[in-house]
Amino acid sequence: MKQIIVVADMEGASGIFDYNKEACYPEELYKKKTLWRDYGRGCITSDVLAVCNAANDFGIDEILLYDAHFAGCSEYNIMLEKLPGNVRVFDVPNREFYWRRIRGQAMWKPYGIITVGQHARFGEQNAYFPHTVQTPPIKAFWVNGKNVGEIGNAVLSFHGTPYIANVGCAASHKEAKELSSEVTCVSVKDKLRNWEPSIKETYPIIYDGVIQAFKEYENKTAAEMSGYCQCSMELVDNFHFTIPDHISWKGEFKDNVAFWEAPSFEIALELFEEVRACIDADQ
Repeated sequence: MKQIIVVADMEGASGIFDYNKEACYPEELYKKKTLWRDYGRGCITSDVLAVCNAANDFGIDEILLYDAHFAGCSEYNIMLEKLPGNVRVFDVPNREFYWRRIRGQAMWKPYGIITVGQHARFGEQNAYFPHTVQTPPIKAFWVNGKNVGEIGNAVLSFHGTPYIANVGCAASHKEAKELSSEVTCVSVKDKLRNWEPSIKETYPIIYDGVIQAFKEYENKTAAEMSGYCQCSMELVDNFHFTIPDHISWKGEFKDNVAFWEAPSFEIALELFEEVRACIDADQ
């Protein structure tokens, strides 16, 4: 059976730009804002549908979908009822970043992984809404020399799985290419070129791009992050770490940088959450 993993975000979705950025704001947290429900959900749903339809037309048997935008909110950003019947969502409470639980629900060797609706990391130029992992205040997250953003969290959680395509803001492709040089990159908007197409325009672009990516499957490579991990988290200005009295893991804090080690990437991500809990704003 051919099973693929699709990980969706929203800042890199078609149709969402600086002037209508509130389309990314979920109603669960921003109760007085309506653009997410009235418009934004349709944007990311269109992108994911294009990916799923291309996958199915290529002959994929099952699609496992993780809707990662504003993880912690219970309502899905994607309108699941509009997706094909062979799409299954990961069982994660409130869609939170429980990557080990997510990985455990997939086949040991999925056919591939596709990221969609993706944005660039903090500090990237000509990017829509760049941030590293639900930032600010996180400036950068490094693991064994790799600058890991939300794309990396997803793809490296499935390390060893061929990285087929990244769909999103043109600036997001930099991280995707660092993870796997052979990944197919499909842009749906490009701030550098001032290219801001509608979802009607991008649907066939995504569909055709993903189909072509599958045709080139033999050339696809997997991102690798097996074995011991040396990690660090850097904070933006005006934030620091409140150093705890005791930690149960190997690491240290230095003002606005934290360091830790882990025997695997999965555990590194779990310690990431413990480190993040120590962030505080300057007075």
